[in-house]
Amino acid sequence: MGRSFKTQLAGQIGEALVVAELGRRGIVATAFAGNVPDIDLLAYKDGKTCALQVKAWRNGAVSFDATRYLNIQIVDDIQSVLGLHEELDPYLIFVFVMIGEKLGDDRFFLLTQRDLQLLIQQGYTSFLDKHDGKRPRNAQTTHNSVTLEQLAQFEDEWDLIEQRFC
Repeated sequence: MGRSFKTQLAGQIGEALVVAELGRRGIVATAFAGNVPDIDLLAYKDGKTCALQVKAWRNGAVSFDATRYLNIQIVDDIQSVLGLHEELDPYLIFVFVMIGEKLGDDRFFLLTQRDLQLLIQQGYTSFLDKHDGKRPRNAQTTHNSVTLEQLAQFEDEWDLIEQRFC
């Protein structure tokens, strides 16, 4: 099974797990099958809707291009984080799903896009600080990972979604 197929399959499993959990909580949800930018699921309860972005993975960390979330300047191979991209919706809810080996082993982490930006900023800045602003392998790369340890504080924060329907 190729990497792209495995990634696509993980995304499909993650979305299905989130839809199922929301159903358990009395919230109707449906997936968009990749046709809507930045939104994977739409949740509905009591006449209100809530857009969700789902990121699923099986092991390791979740990878991002940091430039999607941060303003990064590169001058002579030295990178500087100038701040957060302010045009992103800070209230968009992300549901990270660490897919377990078997049913019941899955873990859910819920946070806003602003929370995610701050995690990425902290991790990316910390990495740059350790290397005097120059990425060791490829000075131009803006690859970044968010770890399970960084997400731990957001585990099972389903109230984040519930509050949108109050």
